[in-house]
Amino acid sequence: MLKALENKNIKIEVSENGAELKSLKSDGIEYIWYSRPEFWRFCAPFLFPIVGTLKDKETFINGKLYKIPQHGIVRTQKFDYLGTTNNVMSFVNKYSDESLEIYPFKYQFNVDYILDDNSLTTKITITNLGKEEMPFNLGGHPAFNVPLYDGETFEDYSVYFEENETFTSPKVMSNATLNFNESAMDRVNINKIDLKKSLFDIDTIILPKIKSRSVKLLNKDMKGIKFTFKEFNTFAIWTPYNEAPFVCLEPWIGYNDHHDSNKEFKTKDNLVLLKENESFTASYTIELIK
Repeated sequence: MLKALENKNIKIEVSENGAELKSLKSDGIEYIWYSRPEFWRFCAPFLFPIVGTLKDKETFINGKLYKIPQHGIVRTQKFDYLGTTNNVMSFVNKYSDESLEIYPFKYQFNVDYILDDNSLTTKITITNLGKEEMPFNLGGHPAFNVPLYDGETFEDYSVYFEENETFTSPKVMSNATLNFNESAMDRVNINKIDLKKSLFDIDTIILPKIKSRSVKLLNKDMKGIKFTFKEFNTFAIWTPYNEAPFVCLEPWIGYNDHHDSNKEFKTKDNLVLLKENESFTASYTIELIK
């Protein structure tokens, strides 16, 4: 079931499945990907407790083998709708007997959608309800329609960085692990990436340690969105290597396993560690530029 929230400028719709943003409309323009399954069935899933893929899709936690699916467990979970107060719509998902068989920690995952005049903030709060320290990675995966307007093409859009960026994007291996010893893309002191489908024959453009705290996705008329992600230290850009008319702007804390991973979960990069009853909050904001 979809829940709606709107103000004079923006209307959003959110599914109870995954607490996933399904629509963000303004002045008749839909900014969020339509989730057509022939290209990609999601719109804006949350990635938890892993980002990307584990080596051989398995990991060891406290000596026991667990199989955690790509991007984790919450994107396919039912969330409870907590209600809407003024400009905030809230959802929650908690651990279950089934989730403990996949990820053996007692988590609570809260999502607040906060609608402002011309922007939407997605606030994620993760709480450890168990007694054991809880490690996890976290990511967002919102997909934006490209092009936004009639008469445009995918190649009319660029991703602009807040700061000049120098990065080496690691090679995505055939099993979706990352090889940081092989470069898939190198860029030096750039302030934008002009979108074209051929860029994505490497799969995903990954900036492992991005300096910018925001990017802009804009057409040639400088219309589009500003995307801010202050708490996230890695950033990825992805679209399927086909004619899919969207691009994902992905803020991450952590990423896929290294290709030579020892499969020990607690050695994964950029883990957030929460003690009993501790919480961690991160957010990202979509601001419309018209």
